[in-house]
Amino acid sequence: MRIGTLSINADIYKILTKLRHQLRISNSVYLKLDPKESGDYLLIQCPYHKNGQERHPSAQLRKKDGLFYCFNCKKSVRLDKFIYDLTDVNGKEWLQDNFQVSSVEDRDLSDILNKIKSISPKVQEEKKIQYIDRSELAQYRYTHPYMFKRKLNLDTIRKFDIGYDKDYIMNLTDETGKIIGQRDIGECITFPNKDPNGNILFIARRAINTKFFHYPKGVDKPVYGLYEIYRERRLGKDIREIYICESMLDCLAVWSWGKYAVALNGTGSSYQYDILRNTDFRTFILATDNDFAGQQARIRFKEHITNKFIKEIDYKSYNECKDINDMEEDQFLNANIIGGLIWTKQNLESI
Repeated sequence: MRIGTLSINADIYKILTKLRHQLRISNSVYLKLDPKESGDYLLIQCPYHKNGQERHPSAQLRKKDGLFYCFNCKKSVRLDKFIYDLTDVNGKEWLQDNFQVSSVEDRDLSDILNKIKSISPKVQEEKKIQYIDRSELAQYRYTHPYMFKRKLNLDTIRKFDIGYDKDYIMNLTDETGKIIGQRDIGECITFPNKDPNGNILFIARRAINTKFFHYPKGVDKPVYGLYEIYRERRLGKDIREIYICESMLDCLAVWSWGKYAVALNGTGSSYQYDILRNTDFRTFILATDNDFAGQQARIRFKEHITNKFIKEIDYKSYNECKDINDMEEDQFLNANIIGGLIWTKQNLESI
């Protein structure tokens, strides 16, 4: 059976039998009547109305995936949410504790990309995108003390292919894209930016000795780090929460401290909201900068990413730090996390 990102070595009968057994042990009032067969469904009592004590089953569980639906109160939830509502235990964790479970991709990455393309008119057709050949990164595969000064560790540098360009010469162009001159930037750190399939869209740079930051003009900013998160999941990592940062350096610091993050390279765009909305991740932790723009970014994120669990790093935890990269590891790991609502339009209208 497949439920979300979990492949479970059990059918709905075994799962329901185990659940009912545990409910009986805990003296729960739920699911006391035996289920009844009805084609592709099992008919059961609904726990969401009449305190779960109706005399005749009015709800069903779909055999192939455990999807719950009640014909009376119209409640519809996935099996893991159904389990949580009855046991107050995370449904996926309950399944993992009681059955042989493996993690799989909820949706193929190409399906996600195709859906994003269909809802975002700004996206270029894939055949028109000029990807950077991965071999080009070889010339930058050096470390520099500046990387460690900015809280990166060797594992994160390797995973993201962060590099060092000892003498970056930037081309200056006019409005038509014609090169009209050059500017010697000098030493830079390089950040390959990839789409969710791992194709390299471009290389961003951050100067070591100045505040210069180069990001291509006129591009739809990708969600930096999303490909790396998918890659970790394919390697078997159980990733439940993702931090949302503004800058790549903030994102990389979070990875170096053992958590998972993506960067918006700014305060968020419609294209990036489309991407995140159409992933299967359910929980985002907002870690935008400790300033007015960062606060506004959190508000916009909640407006655009509804029906997800949204948490935040409490701004009080930043103290005098301006952003995540300004924090120390202990300060970040011990930061107060607030929120946890599933954000809907009703939530936003109430604040």
